[in-house]
Amino acid sequence: MSFNRNIYFLAVLTLSAADTYAATIQTGDILISEVMANPLAVSDSNGEWFEIFNASASPIDINGLTISDNNSNSHEISSSGSLFVAPGEYFVLGRNNDMMANGGYFADYVYSGFSLGNTIDQIILSNDSTEIARIDYNGLPFGSPGVSAELISQVISPSSNHYQLTENSVYGSGDIGTPGSQGSFVLRSEVSPVPIPGAIWLFISATILLRRNIKLTYCRPFKRHRFSIWQYGPTNC
Repeated sequence: MSFNRNIYFLAVLTLSAADTYAATIQTGDILISEVMANPLAVSDSNGEWFEIFNASASPIDINGLTISDNNSNSHEISSSGSLFVAPGEYFVLGRNNDMMANGGYFADYVYSGFSLGNTIDQIILSNDSTEIARIDYNGLPFGSPGVSAELISQVISPSSNHYQLTENSVYGSGDIGTPGSQGSFVLRSEVSPVPIPGAIWLFISATILLRRNIKLTYCRPFKRHRFSIWQYGPTNC
């Protein structure tokens, strides 16, 4: 009982701290690291996905952020609880989380009301009216059938020229990409031995570990090619 009360107390403090921290997300904290706009193994409605990378020094709660383009596509990320992306973590957002139907990638979050144009489109992540991350793509390397486009330069506002076709990394049903893991270019998160504010970082870190490790029986498979402690355990139980 004491253990459960401690978890509850920590969770309440963490959620309060997370709400405070969420407003401090800045442009450049999140990078759009890989995009599968034109899957070949399965249909676009099942196999489209894009990946983000936390380039900051602290966990980022993406719950409440909006995915959109320049047209009418829009989706507000909505989770029953906080949806943290750890520093240096790759996080996949896709249209389908059934690995038997989506081409064999693991989706950390499933969106609706948003789709990717094969060769021309935009991916915009925003917090209210503030853009957190954005890519405007037009032509290759985007849209090559069954091959993702991966970020090869750590820039805040990338263009198509900052991406290349992913090579030699087959996943699932045969498409090429590295959903949820590092590609050929090593993206780096900021290094901060004592994140500021430190208390918030500790609370959020504890919550991630509790959320993903508190149950002894996992209710989802481990992610492929990802071995960080941040990734283990259930997030949608």
